[in-house]
Amino acid sequence: MTTVALTAVQHAELYHCAVSGRTDWLLLRLTDEDGVTGWGECSDAGPLPAVARVLAGGEADPFTHRTVLGAIRQAQADQCARRAGVPLWQWLGGTGPAAEVELYANLNRAPGGRAPSELAGTAAAAVRAGFRTVKLAPFDTPGGDRLAHLGLARVQAVRAAVGPDVRVLVDCRERLPLAELLPLLEPFARLGVGWLEDGVGISRPAELAELRRRTEIPLAGGEFADHPCQLAAVDGLLDIVLPDVKHAGGPRQALALARAAGPARVSLHNPAGPVATLHSAHLAALLPAEPLEFAFGEVPWRAELLTAPERIGDGRLTLPDGPGLGAEPDLRHRAIVPAWRGSCPLPE
Repeated sequence: MTTVALTAVQHAELYHCAVSGRTDWLLLRLTDEDGVTGWGECSDAGPLPAVARVLAGGEADPFTHRTVLGAIRQAQADQCARRAGVPLWQWLGGTGPAAEVELYANLNRAPGGRAPSELAGTAAAAVRAGFRTVKLAPFDTPGGDRLAHLGLARVQAVRAAVGPDVRVLVDCRERLPLAELLPLLEPFARLGVGWLEDGVGISRPAELAELRRRTEIPLAGGEFADHPCQLAAVDGLLDIVLPDVKHAGGPRQALALARAAGPARVSLHNPAGPVATLHSAHLAALLPAEPLEFAFGEVPWRAELLTAPERIGDGRLTLPDGPGLGAEPDLRHRAIVPAWRGSCPLPE
């Protein structure tokens, strides 16, 4: 259990959005005694009752606790920037201008099947929408073939669909043993894979070092890291570090990870809803970052969920005007359902 010193208490409201069979968004609003609000997101934190327990000051497993803490700290940062009357990126220390952030299309949350031809169709749709980089998780879903063979077929189909000029990223999600992944490295290299994510996780540095020795494909990882010491343990083994504003425990914690990346490039991990996406975009505006992850094609009403709709064109997100995030969930939207409310103790 992570222990955090607590300061004040604010009124908190947690909202739930049912998105798909694999995705739910959990959106948190804090309101201070002066009525100033701020928003955060703790999607993928764990079961809703466990999230509510953390918000009420109770205990949960460390991952749930840290991710809920991330939403609280996001909301606090949004509040502070609103109170100061400046955009969040500026409150976090940016000097601007910060108008647009480049995105890449994560195909994993889009509806539809996971046959190679179906993933290829989703990838082609992302390219038609203006994205120049796409990512797939080819080993997530089993099929009629060995998972390694099926995963390679999926990557081959996506590459054929998007052509040679679009960057294709592969997220292994640690689904294959290293012995099964190694034979795929050469065909992945021939396909021009732009990075290999979580072929081996950062918690297994010896195996990660072996993977590093066996390929020149850039290696990415660190989406669940919450302290720079975890990156120090794999120093020199990652080409791209993937801090997540939720799982790192908040925006300043994600920035600390980005600054601890050393010579590695930074791409903020964000297969998330529109609130975490805005927080991540404000952070990305501060960093010489790789494109920001965006869950492509998940639901047609996503852009309607905010008071200032997401503006995405040609694979770029335009930050909204206004203080703080510049937008917030529209609580009149039918997809936003109250899930919990109460008094929330705040971290320092």
